[in-house]
Amino acid sequence: MDGSHIYWANFGAGTINEAPLSGGTATTLVTGQSDPVGMAVYGGRLYWNNLGTGTIDEANLNGTGVTTLVTGQYDPGGLAVSPS
Repeated sequence: MDGSHIYWANFGAGTINEAPLSGGTATTLVTGQSDPVGMAVYGGRLYWNNLGTGTIDEANLNGTGVTTLVTGQYDPGGLAVSPS
């Protein structure tokens, strides 16, 4: 969450999504992911694991600027982000 939205990874659809905390329609922010799981939100960025590719990726809160941060992982599942 970022105070106004909730974010989640849709494993089966390969997407990263958001919806307002007040309720309403969900929006797909990122498509084409390989089995995404393990979402985190920090500092205006989204972070998630891709089980299918063994990567940890990030994007802006609006889904732009998708970048792979870490490669070569085997089934990365959990994810946490720290300011340090």
